[in-house]
Amino acid sequence: MHLNINQAELISICPDPVIAVSRRGIVSVFNRSAESLLGYDAEAVIGKMNIRQIYPSHLEARKIMRLMMDEQMYGVGRIEGYETYVLNSRRERVPIRLSAAALMANGQYRGSVGFFHDMTRQKALETSLLKQSITDDLSGLFNQRHFYVQVASEMMRVKRYGGGLSLICIDLDGFKQVNDTLGHLEGDQIIRQIGRVLRDGLRDSDQAFRYGGDEFMLMLPNTSMEDACNLASRVRSLFNLECSYSPDALSHADVKVSMSLGVAACTEAEPVDYFIQKADMAMYSAKQAGGNCVKRFAEDKH
Repeated sequence: MHLNINQAELISICPDPVIAVSRRGIVSVFNRSAESLLGYDAEAVIGKMNIRQIYPSHLEARKIMRLMMDEQMYGVGRIEGYETYVLNSRRERVPIRLSAAALMANGQYRGSVGFFHDMTRQKALETSLLKQSITDDLSGLFNQRHFYVQVASEMMRVKRYGGGLSLICIDLDGFKQVNDTLGHLEGDQIIRQIGRVLRDGLRDSDQAFRYGGDEFMLMLPNTSMEDACNLASRVRSLFNLECSYSPDALSHADVKVSMSLGVAACTEAEPVDYFIQKADMAMYSAKQAGGNCVKRFAEDKH
């Protein structure tokens, strides 16, 4: 069966945004999907808008042109599957995958036509999957895997540029008794509560992690030992205030849950594992002191 559809109709019904520009970059084609993607009316764009206005910068626009004309990349006059973002009428970023071709006549560049595939849903899915992969489901905090990535990155920053980095290791006192006496559901509620306490008690630059079981880590960039100890004390007080099984609570429950917190500061030369071990050893010092307290790592005591 022969379909009598002309070029303009094909462009109009194309599900992907199609934008064509002249040699000077002025928009000459702007289909319905492009209107939906960017929020502009075709009549207000065609013959009036320069394509550079929808790119995040003139540098990005020039980069795309260079790639299109680079024979080693996609072949002269083509670009395929290039991921970038464009700006809609509200100047919001919209992620896209661009495939485009140059329009040539007698060996001269006359413009180009591009397909701007909307990547919003895919990028949202990727973000969601990434978040799931680095987040502990129960506490809502980052997980151990992400902790090791982040602490190594922060220690590299300290080594290159200086600045402080402190670590707080937290372990719950009496948590096993909660699980054994009151059940794991009640224990899970306490883990969730700790997640809320840590998120509420930290600065934007700090990060909280569930290290495993009833052990947690707080990473504090650009923070001295003294300031980290003060924050640890505040976290301990917040937990005792919020938890109905804490030593400060009025509950007459047979079980008591508190925090033992160990604080360590890193030096530029030490390995990642030793930095973590220092915080862990300080936490055990708090345990040995009876729990429900903060202890700092001291080299001369270990």
